[in-house]
Amino acid sequence: MGRWRAGGLLATRVRSVVEVTGRMREIALAGPGLPRARTGAHVVVHVPDADGSVARRVYSLWRCGDSSWTIRVALHDKGGPGCAWAGHVTAGDRITVEPPRVKITLDATAAFHVFVGDDTGAVPLLAMRAALPRTAVALGIFESAGADDEVPGFDGVAGLPWVHRGAASAVGSRVLLRAVQELELPAGSGAAYVAGETETCRLLQRHFVEQRGWSRRAVRVQPQWARGRPGFGTGPDTPVIVP
Repeated sequence: MGRWRAGGLLATRVRSVVEVTGRMREIALAGPGLPRARTGAHVVVHVPDADGSVARRVYSLWRCGDSSWTIRVALHDKGGPGCAWAGHVTAGDRITVEPPRVKITLDATAAFHVFVGDDTGAVPLLAMRAALPRTAVALGIFESAGADDEVPGFDGVAGLPWVHRGAASAVGSRVLLRAVQELELPAGSGAAYVAGETETCRLLQRHFVEQRGWSRRAVRVQPQWARGRPGFGTGPDTPVIVP
């Protein structure tokens, strides 16, 4: 989608806010200048910060229609301005966004598709899975702290299994890595889509390439967040989510 330019800001109005779970809100945005975006796209949202300035936070598109986008925002106990905005936003509020960007896309030539990520990565990955033809072979696994943090999928699309890390760290998650190592995959040339915490993404990419012998081109990675890096992903062409 190219790099963002200062003149490319888009004005939107919040059309609706829905509680998906106790820790996730679905926010629908509408505006005459919103372009259609490819599945898996992400957008930078300009949210108010506590000091009266503007903070840039990145979220993946859950749905995209004519002049409308829907995002899902995970709410965290120690969240920053993105969580504060998502927790209090109401229908009718105005918010500025930047044009959509895309890092990972579906591989139409793959014999099967593997989706792996944490609860932040599940948002774009589940949207991508729902975009597959119903005849496509799709499998995978997601990780969250507990059942309350699981991200529901699209209506009519069967869910994928979840594992729970409990009190274990989400950074460089060995819980998700072990689950993927135990995952039985079909024969043939597949494509893997990995999204979530940065160090976890690296571990999973190495697993597919070094342990399963996959080509690096077959493993499409989208880091979503990084520990201790507020605003990570708001730079040009860097697709991530930071609450």
